[in-house]
Amino acid sequence: MPAVDSNSAGFAMRMWCHGALFARFTSLSALVILLVTTLLLATEGLNFAVDFVGGMIMEVHYSQAVESKSVQDTLVHAGFADASVKEISGYPSHFFIVFPLTDEVLSAHTGPLVVQRVLAALHTEQSRVEASRIVIVSPKIGGDLLLLGSAAPIVVCVAIMIYPALRYGWRVGLSLAVTNIRNMVIILGLSLSTYIIFQWEFSLVSMTAMGALAILATAAATGYALRPDQS
Repeated sequence: MPAVDSNSAGFAMRMWCHGALFARFTSLSALVILLVTTLLLATEGLNFAVDFVGGMIMEVHYSQAVESKSVQDTLVHAGFADASVKEISGYPSHFFIVFPLTDEVLSAHTGPLVVQRVLAALHTEQSRVEASRIVIVSPKIGGDLLLLGSAAPIVVCVAIMIYPALRYGWRVGLSLAVTNIRNMVIILGLSLSTYIIFQWEFSLVSMTAMGALAILATAAATGYALRPDQS
């Protein structure tokens, strides 16, 4: 029996040491990732989509398939070099044409003229092309979306972390909160850094996916820490 107790104690000590080393490693990783992400945000910044910065989105469709590059070239020749063309997945003849935010686009008088000029330019390529939807996003709407989209996952994650604090005491709740914050810094920091480095477009869909990932990570980490054999 003493030998068994000694082996068990040695195993427990080794596990504790491994856990402490892993916690230090992840904490250091989170700090490095936080610093790198902050530096990238300050120097490069995110490539925000029209969802956040505002602008005009035209959804157009042709009677037959056409290459997005051909549409882009037509707009450039017509004087719309700042417009970007995005093919709608699964519909080779449907496109989103995104225009950056300008006074001309936002104005109630000149906005319709911009649409007419775009359609006239597209008609030079194919006679049968229509604009099925036109959406104008103002800067205020974009700012509200960014604020709401950022706050929602934070509120949910905080709510998840409140439960163990109420159930097992504030020490357990604080420990889990530190662990979850560290995990979220790593996950979100790596995600944001990837978007910045590759200059991928950061849209409402991107932010929703990252928020969902943060919520899942928080719920999984909390559930793992509070599993029956650990309570």
